[in-house]
Amino acid sequence: MQKLYVLYDPKCEICRRLKDWILVQRSWIGIAVLEAGSEKARRLFPELEQIATKDDLAVISDEGAVYLNNLAWIMVLYAMVEYRDWAARLTHPILAPLARQAFAALSKNRRRLSSWLSTEDPEVIAGELRQVELEPCALPAGNAPVSTVREYLQ
Repeated sequence: MQKLYVLYDPKCEICRRLKDWILVQRSWIGIAVLEAGSEKARRLFPELEQIATKDDLAVISDEGAVYLNNLAWIMVLYAMVEYRDWAARLTHPILAPLARQAFAALSKNRRRLSSWLSTEDPEVIAGELRQVELEPCALPAGNAPVSTVREYLQ
């Protein structure tokens, strides 16, 4: 794999900021960012609309593998020099449910979060974040004890 294509929502402030952040990171794998639904994206990936919606984060490798949502984000981290270790951690059975939950919470609330990014008052943002309801994480098979989680994270 030599290149990843990251399709993002150009109307979403979070997506635009993440795109800008991605573009300044050092990476092991080339990363191209494309506006989801753009002419170029449709030309390069005509079948993608059958797999992903406009609300999905989609990453496609130059080998044709398609990654959606939390797995797409993990692939982006995997491509980066500074974050490859995090990608490996987030795919571990202990942390994978947390990665799914975090991505789902962000995606579910991204319109609201995008509007907060335009405000300058951090207290407004903090108050709004306190109201976001999160789904509980499912424990991995075998319900690993907390000590196992701590050992893994060290």
